[in-house]
Amino acid sequence: MKFIIFSDVHSNLEAIQAFSHVIRSIEHDKKAYLGDLVGYNTDPNSVIKWIREETDITLAGNHDYCVVNRSDSSDLNPAAYQACAWTRGRLTKNNSEFLANLPFQKVENNIYWVHSSPFEPMKWHYILTTKHAEKNFDYFKQDICFLGHSHIPGVFEKNKNNKIYSYTTSRIKLNPESRYIINVGSLGQPRDGNRDPVFTFYDSTRRIVEFHRFTYDFSTTQEKIRACGLPYALADRLNIGR
Repeated sequence: MKFIIFSDVHSNLEAIQAFSHVIRSIEHDKKAYLGDLVGYNTDPNSVIKWIREETDITLAGNHDYCVVNRSDSSDLNPAAYQACAWTRGRLTKNNSEFLANLPFQKVENNIYWVHSSPFEPMKWHYILTTKHAEKNFDYFKQDICFLGHSHIPGVFEKNKNNKIYSYTTSRIKLNPESRYIINVGSLGQPRDGNRDPVFTFYDSTRRIVEFHRFTYDFSTTQEKIRACGLPYALADRLNIGR
């Protein structure tokens, strides 16, 4: 099975439009989306429409649940909180109900899919280090976990000797004797110092994971943020990938 896996679009319509063009040339069987459809950017309804129509697996993230009051938005930073409140006032009723009913985790195709972390997934922990990863391997049974949330792509491997390693290479062949936590990065607001959106391709037959990046018209996204009265910092960060 061949998967295209992506996460954290955050209402970035220009990113999703460019993404939809890029993936036309990539053979795949399923698209999996790992949460945070909304927040930060200005096109929640259009982004939700695309994801509803195009994805085979769809999860909720913390911003999605905050917007529909399934999670405490007081934990968000001030800019994120403002974007959440702005989004809440613009979502259609149908899209609000859709977000409210999304799962935050799923097991399918012998893969554990989650937005944030296997450990306490609705407390929205980040997995940023091998120490974080080590704890989380105990909270899922499958060989592979795909997730998002941190906006930073990368791979954590636990080998047969229980040693944990991390990788940031663009392509990796998975060892059948190891287990993996794989962060697919962010389509709508990259934070690894690269402003280009990132998504992941996984071929379960060849056990190959690839990270793909592409360019998009982020200046239009920035202009929309400023025009809507959202914090300028949300626009500025798109140019630096932070």
